[in-house]
Amino acid sequence: MSFVATRPGAFLCAIGAPVVWSVGGVIIRSVTASSWDIVFWRSLGHAVAFTIVLALYLGARAASDFRRAGWTNLASAVLLCGSFILHIQAMTNTTVANVLVLQSTSPLVVAVMAWLMLGERIGARGWIVLAIAFIGLAPVVGSSIGGGGFFGDCMALGVALVSAINVIVVRRAPSLNLLPATVLGAIISIGVALPFAAPLAASLHDIALMILLGILQMSVGLSLFLLALRVLPAAEVTLISLLEPVLGPIWVWMTVGEQPAALTLVGGAVVLAALAVNAALSLRESARVAAVPA
Repeated sequence: MSFVATRPGAFLCAIGAPVVWSVGGVIIRSVTASSWDIVFWRSLGHAVAFTIVLALYLGARAASDFRRAGWTNLASAVLLCGSFILHIQAMTNTTVANVLVLQSTSPLVVAVMAWLMLGERIGARGWIVLAIAFIGLAPVVGSSIGGGGFFGDCMALGVALVSAINVIVVRRAPSLNLLPATVLGAIISIGVALPFAAPLAASLHDIALMILLGILQMSVGLSLFLLALRVLPAAEVTLISLLEPVLGPIWVWMTVGEQPAALTLVGGAVVLAALAVNAALSLRESARVAAVPA
């Protein structure tokens, strides 16, 4: 048994994923390229790196899984493309703190969409968490109104919505392997970005950082996240993933001096607390159910 297949190994992977994701803001703030150049090179880095990951992990099965997924694979890829583009547009039009807090609401959007589309019951606790999170979002978005970051906030909320729709698509096809869709999504992103970008006009320094962004934040982060999910309960991995919106603003504050607005800190704390409590309670319920003899 490999180390990553053990609980300590999976726990380290679960921590590593949000840590890797959280450095994205620092890299984006360190380049002078346009948002579309970032989309282009970031997606290219991920497409190449994750193709290698899939080849090593799945071998020839990756191609057959890709074909078998058919239209579901394409739908997921288009949604992933949307999230890739919206994320960069958000990052370049508002603060990193706002982006990460607003994007972290995706699990709540998933719950609402699953209720509307799949008939899954939310329950009293779920509605309370949704209400508290909504209250917390108000000051986060409010801090951008009049400050030039409202467009970026809308893009970040768009990431949460598109990602939630993709989760619903994936859940409706549990027998399909949709990992290859992330590569297709990156390829579509490259095609969408190309008419608006001037990728070869960027400096070699910026190109290297943007490719690194795709490899590190997308390919490595996703790989660590998936490895953790193979061993740990989803609720536990979700709880640990909340490190990203906590660490991300700290890194940009320490490196480039981007200090979050006071309202963002207050609202973000409310949102993250609601998500953390919900994930912790879900984890406790899962442990209780697992402990009951069949």
